[in-house]
Amino acid sequence: MSQGKFSEQVLAFAHAPSLDELPEVVDVKRSVPVNPPEQTQMKFVGLSYEAAYAEAESFVAVADQFAAKHGPGSFADLSHIVDFGSGWGRITRTLLLRVAPTKLHAVDVDSEMTALVNTTLPGVNALTVAPQPPTVLGHASIDAGLAFSVFSHLSGPAHEAWAEEFGRIVAPGGAVAITVLDTSFFAKVAGAQAAVRAGNADAFASALSTTFADLDAAQSGYAAGEIQYAGSGGGEIRTGDYYGWAVAPPAYIERVWGAAGFRIVEWVPAETLFPQALVFLVRGDQATPMSARSLTQRARPAGSIQTTARRVAGKVRREIGPRLGGLRRRLRDVLDERAKKR
Repeated sequence: MSQGKFSEQVLAFAHAPSLDELPEVVDVKRSVPVNPPEQTQMKFVGLSYEAAYAEAESFVAVADQFAAKHGPGSFADLSHIVDFGSGWGRITRTLLLRVAPTKLHAVDVDSEMTALVNTTLPGVNALTVAPQPPTVLGHASIDAGLAFSVFSHLSGPAHEAWAEEFGRIVAPGGAVAITVLDTSFFAKVAGAQAAVRAGNADAFASALSTTFADLDAAQSGYAAGEIQYAGSGGGEIRTGDYYGWAVAPPAYIERVWGAAGFRIVEWVPAETLFPQALVFLVRGDQATPMSARSLTQRARPAGSIQTTARRVAGKVRREIGPRLGGLRRRLRDVLDERAKKR
């Protein structure tokens, strides 16, 4: 190419409009960011607006307190936090009240959602990842990770792969807060199946009723300490081979995450604070890659973890409940009001 001659693409880039000023890094305390469309909010979290944010605020508050108590410290004092399965960014938005945007990594498999985060929350490190790890995040580079309603949808192989990846990227002493479906989910499936038999099931109940064709077998597998997975897919890149409904017993979580270098320090059963069980894990000083350890290693019996879960639930209600009570009441009021409008 001779001097002074440029390709059409170079000319197109050069003649594109210029910004009048640079975009500002998001500061939610000074100016709240715009929301995505309500249908997008509902698609990813089943809630929107006040109800969606009230749940996110509660989750972040509990995880922050657990991090200060068991892990690396309060979120405000940490350098790198991952919102795993960030979706449209409700957890990320709530974290921004405590953490600078440059310290947050919003990670998701959906490039449309990471583009949305980049657009609405400039300055946050939005990262698109494949359905299976690894990520580009560095070894021991993360202080804390949060994953609300993510592992409750991952198949066993996907769950185990991502637990191992968290073991790689979370620094010793770091923490991860996840939610999972526990045994209470089977009652919801049974209720959906009963509604179908009675002929009064709505669309969601009809879909849920097919989750486990043999519900007794699923419950037996859960009692034996194995994850119970039913692939359903979640649209677009979330295909049924790894995304659906996943019911994970305490023994499974301890075994898989223990192999990745974590120990369970808090287990709050489903319907105590959130519809799903909240599990808070801390990474030990030494972590052996999952591939080098047996997943069949002896774990503490599920019964003893359930006893611990009941003790922890009571403790959480006493210590955190008063602060979250208003949020939970507000959430119920919002849902009741929306139901009345339908």
